[in-house]
Amino acid sequence: MSVIWQQTTHGVPRKRGQVNRVLARLFIYIAIVMTVLAGCYLALIAANVRLSREVWYLYEELADVRRANEFIRTDIAKASSIPVLQQRSVELGYQAADQVDYIDVGNP
Repeated sequence: MSVIWQQTTHGVPRKRGQVNRVLARLFIYIAIVMTVLAGCYLALIAANVRLSREVWYLYEELADVRRANEFIRTDIAKASSIPVLQQRSVELGYQAADQVDYIDVGNP
């Protein structure tokens, strides 16, 4: 049997077919690895987006708490002013002192 007869009856030589199969398997393995890496990358991006959204909500909540804190400080400042305290003391029945007596306790 000659080589020419073997090529015409069996098609492509055996070695060339084996090389093509090896390259095809290599391509499939590379495609699988790339798909796994792309999936991991997408999962990482999704986790990053979720964490960014949570940080943004916490930042908005912090701004709301600070705003409420400033309103409370304003109310405290209004309630602590001298005219308001004098009016509340009169409403509670306190009177202004006519005469103040001081006690000298001496030097220690």
